[in-house]
Amino acid sequence: MVKTGKIPVRDDGKIDFANADHARKQNGDPSRSDDMPLLDQSEERDTSKQPDARSNPTYTDARTEREQYAAKLARLDYEQKMGNLLPKQEILDAMVASGRRIRQGIDGMIGWAEELDAAARNSGVDGVRTILKQKSRDLQTTIAESLSIIDDDEQG
Repeated sequence: MVKTGKIPVRDDGKIDFANADHARKQNGDPSRSDDMPLLDQSEERDTSKQPDARSNPTYTDARTEREQYAAKLARLDYEQKMGNLLPKQEILDAMVASGRRIRQGIDGMIGWAEELDAAARNSGVDGVRTILKQKSRDLQTTIAESLSIIDDDEQG
């Protein structure tokens, strides 16, 4: 492990056993841990040369992550109770219902044929234009109402 650089070597070429033991724990093969004797835990360690603690998560790291997760859940719960979040299925159902109402409005354009024909015969292009403007406004109103957030139950 010294040759691979996993165990730090001091400037004088010697190994600090406390740092070597720590590096062995960090980089050693866990399946061979019984073959590698541990140093006495009462020895002082030079923490300035130890590897960064982020390479192995600690209890504190895990606890911090857990608390952050709990805070996110609490924020989501609050947002839902405030009415800022809606269940996904409700949104999907509303989209399907809106799509059906819009499609029905567009399908109704076929029924305009007789009215447009009569307007064309009686008033020409201007009569057709007038009817198309009115039908266009009606269709826009239908689309706007179908996309409204207000439920049908709340309207009536």
